[in-house]
Amino acid sequence: MTFVTEVNSIIPQRLAMQRFDRQIDLRRLPQATIIGAVIGVVINLVIYGAARAAGLEFRAPIPPTNEPMPLPAIAVITATVVSAIGAALVLALLSRFTARPLRIFLICAAVVLVISFAGPFTLPVSLLEQMVLNLMHVVAAGAIVWALLRHTS
Repeated sequence: MTFVTEVNSIIPQRLAMQRFDRQIDLRRLPQATIIGAVIGVVINLVIYGAARAAGLEFRAPIPPTNEPMPLPAIAVITATVVSAIGAALVLALLSRFTARPLRIFLICAAVVLVISFAGPFTLPVSLLEQMVLNLMHVVAAGAIVWALLRHTS
């Protein structure tokens, strides 16, 4: 009885992971990248606008003087779009050089997301602002990864 229970619990896990063992369609990668970037930008701008309306400033060092200034909305847009392009390039390279690009991509995306949390914690802003910035990282990562997985496999 125990053996049957163990086998039954393993089978759904294997089936779930098999969907990440498929190859991707590189022809659909640009479209998926745009979809992920647009979704991430829109949701992040809503979060940014709501946080700014609530009085959060998101002060960050802005080049060339590196003097802390309120983070402009264009920085949110740029960071999300650049992240989407970078993720698409990584997925394309993984597709070219690995047998399981989607599985490896998910692992890489999770690691990069966790590392990205360090950035806001180095800024001279309140803990609430740091948490909102990290929420925006999660939103961007979620939108980009979802779009790349959904629209390329």
